[in-house]
Amino acid sequence: MFLHQTHLPHLLPPDSYFCPKQYAHEMSFIFRPGWHLVAGVEDLACDGDFVTCTLFDVPLLLRNSCGQLHAFLNVCTHRHCLLTHAPLGNQAKLTCQYHGWEYCDDGSTARIPDARSFRPMPGGPERLRKFALQVRGPLVFVSLADNPRPFEEYFGPLAEPCDEYPVARWRLAAAWEYAFNANWKIPVENTIESYHVPLVHPNSLVNFASEEQIVHEIHPQATVMRTPTLPPAFYRRLSRWVLPWLDARCTVDHYELFHGFPNLFLIRIDAMLQVMAIFPISPTTCRMTVRVYGLRAAKETWMSRWLTWGWGNLKARIVRWVLSEDARLYPDLQRGMECSPFEGTISMREELVFAFQDYVRRQCEQPQVGGTPPFSSETRPGRESTS
Repeated sequence: MFLHQTHLPHLLPPDSYFCPKQYAHEMSFIFRPGWHLVAGVEDLACDGDFVTCTLFDVPLLLRNSCGQLHAFLNVCTHRHCLLTHAPLGNQAKLTCQYHGWEYCDDGSTARIPDARSFRPMPGGPERLRKFALQVRGPLVFVSLADNPRPFEEYFGPLAEPCDEYPVARWRLAAAWEYAFNANWKIPVENTIESYHVPLVHPNSLVNFASEEQIVHEIHPQATVMRTPTLPPAFYRRLSRWVLPWLDARCTVDHYELFHGFPNLFLIRIDAMLQVMAIFPISPTTCRMTVRVYGLRAAKETWMSRWLTWGWGNLKARIVRWVLSEDARLYPDLQRGMECSPFEGTISMREELVFAFQDYVRRQCEQPQVGGTPPFSSETRPGRESTS
């Protein structure tokens, strides 16, 4: 049953989906203080492996050093060059590409070529900037905050799908990215509601059960949707043959969607873990990263390895299909937000959208210079501005 018994208000006015001021509030109060998915454990499998990425305009370098993962600002303390522009690679030592300065795991310098020419250097050179890093299941998270919120508190119920199996049981089947011409909240809200499924996904997505069988959970930092599924007969027959090879607990009859505020999604169904993160680029653009994992058998055989590969690739193709159907609507949703004079409304079936909007509103309700609130209905399209 749903948690609410009446329809709900649309808490965010349309201008909060394109207003630069609202975007700045969300970056300051929601994104920069949080924990964010930046890589998979498989990207950093061996000693010396590194990957680089950019998180909210901050260049990062993630590195495996003797089995321990570290996150650094990808900027050398010497002359400010990026340590490396390579997206990934392997280095025996963390070395700057420009003058060869080498760094230790704590960010201090290990070796400076022609070090005598820098004398005297009181107190030594500055250390590389390090960021907090956490590994959960097959996923690697980083926070840009100086004193980030405790990871366990921030992660909440999303620990459940990550801790369900040891990390070695998950095999990455596929990973890719999308760029959307839409505010980041638009794909977030689409992902957490099933109201659109019959019309947008009539053939690609499994049918959901009745309202009485759907379970919604609302937590301070997350929401969860649990529901039985009714897959097509051919899919059910195939799964009954494949899944026992991988794990007897796997079933196609149960679907779980975990949404970690603001932008992380974990989906568990049968032998698949689907991981998505949505990152804002501008007030009206965003990008989505997608990772699909297939489950390995506890005791692998050639048959189970082949089935893990095949099942993971099949699931990745289905996920691409579903996401492409959603993606075609995002520009129209964005255009509608920019032109709408309406308040909007949310059904009981969409109550997880209400919970997400409530989170955004609460996080952005910070004291404003001059007392101006982050959500101003006075600038909403279709209404006369008082400015």
